[in-house]
Amino acid sequence: MKPPLALTEDQKGFIDKNIDSITDLAQLTKEVFMNDDLDGRSREGRAVRAYLSSKEIEYSTRHVSKKEDIVLTAEQEEFIRENCSSGVSSLQLAKLVFSEENIKHMSKEFWAVHEFIESEGLALSENETAMSVKYTPPKADSKVIKKINDCVGVSIEEDKMTVQFKRSIESLRKFMCAPRFLQVIRTYTNIDDRDLFEAEFVRATWDKPDLTTDEINLYINVCMDYIHLKRIQSAMDKLNRMFDESEEQQDITIRLTEILKTKSEEYNQCEKRMESLIQKLQGDRAKRIQGQVAKNASILNLVQLFQEEEERKIMVKMAEMQKAAINKEADVIEEMPAWKSRVLGIDRRDAI
Repeated sequence: MKPPLALTEDQKGFIDKNIDSITDLAQLTKEVFMNDDLDGRSREGRAVRAYLSSKEIEYSTRHVSKKEDIVLTAEQEEFIRENCSSGVSSLQLAKLVFSEENIKHMSKEFWAVHEFIESEGLALSENETAMSVKYTPPKADSKVIKKINDCVGVSIEEDKMTVQFKRSIESLRKFMCAPRFLQVIRTYTNIDDRDLFEAEFVRATWDKPDLTTDEINLYINVCMDYIHLKRIQSAMDKLNRMFDESEEQQDITIRLTEILKTKSEEYNQCEKRMESLIQKLQGDRAKRIQGQVAKNASILNLVQLFQEEEERKIMVKMAEMQKAAINKEADVIEEMPAWKSRVLGIDRRDAI
């Protein structure tokens, strides 16, 4: 470890002269050493800090103090109870509770309100139902099988699985542990969206253990489009209800008509994109499987020819062995006494 850096007298003099105008430690360090790459955490910055402390000179840093945890008052809790509904987000409530428009999503104020709503069992906004639930992919075979049975509608039994099913389950487990799959599914804060994304992914990939990494990513894109379609349809339904309720207000109906048209176009584009992706996935995989089948067929033909050649050699060898055995037996008969041969009434040619 390097020893502490000692400031020169000129550097100390510069600090004494400029500390009133340059109170930020990082900026002062840059000026003292004439190096814009330095900050208060560098070796030079620590030297400046030590000198300022020895002189009992106050300075500022860019360190942001950790914000204290927020505890809701009884009045704030009561306000949340009275105004909480599935159509109001935790962020909207937080802004009302703390009377601040600058409150951000995922801030401490946001989490204080959100966690209170959850702890009280109050109605959460539909887009926040999965915020506190971290998605964990299934690891055990039984859990993967349950996902398949629930999403696909098949009936796989763990103790009666074929080799193909075992391979499919192992592959699906790997697919659902893929970094991009986890990254995407964890972005959904609506539990229904998360469940739909997972279900469509399982339905699309569970029986395709041969998928490549690129194909898995494309299937993830398809599943994302399913969620996008659902959201567009939901927005269109809401717009249609608003349109029905404002038929007498011409200005509003014209505006709603324009928005509906835009949403319809967006819906159609999303459908076409999905269709194109699915066709590409099916076509590419079909070609790959066809090539694999042709390759396997060639191998099978070679194996069959090899087996036929082996069988032919075995038959020839058996015939030769049989012929040798007959010749041996004939030799034995020929060596018998002549009277035995006459009794038997045969000679070597008859025996062979």
